[in-house]
This record gives sequence, C-alpha cells and structure tokens, in this order.
Amino acid sequence: MDKRAWLVLAALIALAFNLRSPLTAIPPVIGAVRASLGLDAAQAGLLTSIPVLCFGLLTPLVSLLISRTGLSRAVCITLTGAAIGLAWRPFGGVGGLFAGTLLIGTSLAIGNIASLMIIARDFPRQISSVTGIYTAALNIGTMLTGALTAPIATVTGWQPALAIWSVMALLALALWLWADRPGQKVALRQEEVQPSVAAGKPTPAPSPMRRRPIVWLLSAAFAAHLFIYYAITAWLPSYLIETEGMSPTQAGLVASAFQILSLIGALGVPLLARRFSFGLLLSAMGLLWLVTPLWMWIFPGQWPVWSLLGGIAQGGTFVVVFMLIMRHAADLDDNRRISTVVQGVGYSLASLGPILIGRLHEVTHGWTSALIVLSILATTLVLAGAAISRSQALARA
Repeated sequence: MDKRAWLVLAALIALAFNLRSPLTAIPPVIGAVRASLGLDAAQAGLLTSIPVLCFGLLTPLVSLLISRTGLSRAVCITLTGAAIGLAWRPFGGVGGLFAGTLLIGTSLAIGNIASLMIIARDFPRQISSVTGIYTAALNIGTMLTGALTAPIATVTGWQPALAIWSVMALLALALWLWADRPGQKVALRQEEVQPSVAAGKPTPAPSPMRRRPIVWLLSAAFAAHLFIYYAITAWLPSYLIETEGMSPTQAGLVASAFQILSLIGALGVPLLARRFSFGLLLSAMGLLWLVTPLWMWIFPGQWPVWSLLGGIAQGGTFVVVFMLIMRHAADLDDNRRISTVVQGVGYSLASLGPILIGRLHEVTHGWTSALIVLSILATTLVLAGAAISRSQALARA
C-alpha cells in the first residue's frame, strides 16, 4: 500500500475506535448514573438502545446523506457529532443525557455505512484483512472505555468520566482531516461508485434488494447477533455485580475482557475464510453465541471461558457479515444499498435487546430467562449460515 492508503487505514482505525466506544462507556457507571438521575431499569437500558435504534431507523436517511455529501464529509459529520454528544450528555440532566445519546447515535449511524464503503473503495485487494483490522478497532474502543470509565469515575465522578471520551472523537477527526487533506481528497465520484464501468467493463444492474435472499439472510443473522451482543454489553457489569459480588471496577474489567477477546474472532476469521465458506463460519459463530449465555447461566463464575466464547463470536460474526456484504455488492453504490438494508434491519431489531433483557430481568428477579432467550435467538445465526452455505453450493454447481 502507498502512503495515502496507510493514512486512510490509520484514519479508518481511529474512526472505528469511536463507532462503539460511546455505548460501552455507560454500563460500568450505570449504577451511579441511575442513583444521580433517578433512572429505572428500562430508562437505563434506553441509554444503550437509543444509539442502536438510530443505527437502524436512520440508516436509510444517512445512506442518502452519504450519496449526496460523499464519504469525506460523512466521516467529518460522524466524528463532530459524536464529540459534541459525548461532551454534552453527562452534564445536561436527564434531558441532556438522552438528547446527547440521540446525537451520538445519529452521528455513529453515518459512520457505520461510510466505514464499509471506505474499505471496499480504498482496499479492494485487502478486504478480508482490513475488515478484520476494522472490527478489531471497534472492539478495542469498547474494551478501553469499558475498562477505564469506572476507574476514572472513582476519581472524577461519572460525568467527567463519560465526557472525556469526546477527546478521542476529536483526535480521530484530526487524523481523518490529515488523511483527507488537499491532493488526497476522498469523495464519492461516479468512477468510484462503479469501478468496473470506469475501467471500461460493463456491470450488470444489481437486482432489487427484495429479490436477493442473501440480503435478507444477512439481515436476520445480523439482527440476532446484534441483539445478543448489545444485550450482554448493556447488562454484563450489572450481571457480574449481582451474581459474583464484583465491584463496578472489577465488573468493568471483565466486561472489557469480553470485548478485547473479540480480537481473536476479528483477526482469526479472515484467516479461516481462506479455507472455509462464509456460511460455515457464520454457523460456527452462531454456535458460539448459543453456548455463551448458557455457560453464563450454568457457570457464572467461569467468566474467562464464556468471555472467550462470546468474544470470538462477536468479533467473528461482525467480520463474516461485513465480508459477505462486500463480496455480494456489485459496486460501491450497491455496497451502500446492501449495508443500508442489513444494518437498518439488524440495528432496528437489536435496539430492543437491552430494553427487553433489562425488563425480563426486572420482572423475573433473575437472569435465567434472559440468558435462555439469548441462546435460543442464536439459532438464527446457525440457520442463516446453513442457508448461505447451501446457496453458495448451488451457485457453484
């Protein structure tokens, strides 16, 4: 790769760091937030669900925004909005908390679509490896915020501990502007939207989304994956505090281990993809997701084991789904349209995860029912992977 490509990769990593970390900053200090602002369990769950709901419901609008403004401005909007929301949400009372969270969710929804388009456009020959690196950066961001927010809060209080992460968004913005400085401008031009046409090769028009089974299989798989992931992410610290008697700092560190272990899946799946089909890999990740909540229920104290299983599942599933999107996209614009459907459906349904699991815990006064529901939901991934494997086998026949 040339110097510009390395700069764009560094900026992409910095962007990825900020695309999930605002969501995992809240859970380690949710007890202090609830005590300070008088929030109930459902309201606390909303703090994680609102951004995820934005990822789903606003995806069609942000997809249109990207097509109008181009990738460069889209990334700038993402990081600027995230920085403002992160700085605002701890200091505005209940209204500011939810308004800032809404701004963060809206901003990050733009980055979700833009990031996959950057990978497909700037790294067409390194899609597998760069997708793994991108996913790893997502999880490093969640790991750091999960591990450090509670210790920072013990010194500064929960409000500065949440606001400090706006600095990371500003640093990522500065790095992106450097990579995108004059002479290296990243824009959504016609030749980038249809590279094969620009190269003089005719590209058949992609079929409508509703007639493409792979899009809906990916949507179902992504929704199940995200529902499980965000439900566990939102409530894992509380689960550990209640079942194992951990302190908020200890629970935050275990939650961070759950996030950092995703690097195994994020970096390992691209290697496995050289030997195994994407459908088989998706089913394998589904099996890991199925086992993880059951292990949490039966052996709650064995957190290194179920953190490893869940970590591999979350990192690996993200990579498989993203790689399938890019593999089945006819061009960059088709990438945007497939991402819009898959992420729109996936995040919309997943936004219910923290709310429903929190409510189920509150009603049953325990975690058993919630964990069993998550395991059952994981079968969707197994079945979707099997269907994709079958369709790929038929295509080769």
